[in-house]
Amino acid sequence: MNLFSKLTLLIFLLTSFISNATSKQEQIEIAYPGFSEPLVFNITLPSGYSKNTNKSYVMMFDFHPKSDTYLRGMHDWMSHNGEWPWLQTIIVTPAVGNRVGMLFDATGKTTPLLDFFDKKLLPEVDKKYRTNGFKIMSGFRGNGTIVLSTLINKPDMFNAYIAISPELKDNHAGIISTASKKLSKLNNKPRFLLFSHGTSFKEEHQNELYSQLHSIFQKYAPKKLDWHYKHFDSNYFMSLPLVSVIMGIEKIFDDIHQGLAPESEISQKGIEAIVQHYEYLSEEKYGFAVSPKNSINALGFFLLNASQADGLMVFKEMVKRYPEDAYSHHNLAKAYDKIGDFKKAIKHQKDAVKFSDKMLTWHKKRHRRFLEDYSSKNN
Repeated sequence: MNLFSKLTLLIFLLTSFISNATSKQEQIEIAYPGFSEPLVFNITLPSGYSKNTNKSYVMMFDFHPKSDTYLRGMHDWMSHNGEWPWLQTIIVTPAVGNRVGMLFDATGKTTPLLDFFDKKLLPEVDKKYRTNGFKIMSGFRGNGTIVLSTLINKPDMFNAYIAISPELKDNHAGIISTASKKLSKLNNKPRFLLFSHGTSFKEEHQNELYSQLHSIFQKYAPKKLDWHYKHFDSNYFMSLPLVSVIMGIEKIFDDIHQGLAPESEISQKGIEAIVQHYEYLSEEKYGFAVSPKNSINALGFFLLNASQADGLMVFKEMVKRYPEDAYSHHNLAKAYDKIGDFKKAIKHQKDAVKFSDKMLTWHKKRHRRFLEDYSSKNN
């Protein structure tokens, strides 16, 4: 085999590896009255979707065709490290040339575009793909207005909303004139909103309107709407969708990755209170199982500083609840290490190594390093 053939084969193998390791894109077509051709949407499936047939996924929708490019790349990067900080997600965007936006009523008096999303698009995605019920909607400029319109007119369509530099001038989509009344009528279902904008010449015409909308949220947003406002005053205009999505994603899934502070009111009530809180998050906020492990472990290390017995009790309870979880055994081992009982630290870290066998290589190596460290201390 000559050098050229070897290089060609290498490029092919590398391309195949990258293709298999990252996301896959498909398309769906939806026939709809008034359109002579089917409406086409891009569906980006996360890495491992075809292999992990028992797994269901978050869905994210953005109405800008070009959003597909940066959302795909950002998601692939932010989810590849154990879905931290972005849970693996099915991304839905319109294909270039999709004319369904013609349905949008800029007055806000009717909602035919939102009705299409609600009655046709989302059910079709749910029918064909393994969605888990949690849905995110993001949008920039005019599409940010559509995000806000969805929140106040059809709030149950999505669980989380990211509205970036929405167009509000001339009461676009009726947002400014109706938001206060409609927000105050939202039910107690948990929802998330990030409303962001910058300070560019493209936004000068509505800076006062942004302040007005911010005031409306401060006054009328219900307690269950976890809303956030961010003025990106030092970023370029075209960077705003990227930095806003990153910020939004981190906040949306913060309950899952960060956990409760051990000093929090819930954690101070003990393990059962933490478990009940995460049952609420699982059943009411996310609609899929959210683990209390991080919060319970944080409480354990917090208590360990004041009382060895109280701290160890928490970690022993974790092992009882999650007997095949590598990190439950690891944290018990770590607790014993902190109090100087290296023999017990070794014993439980060996269990951590055993149960990490099916985890990512990074975790396997990490648990082995801890075992080596504890073993060296016991000599």
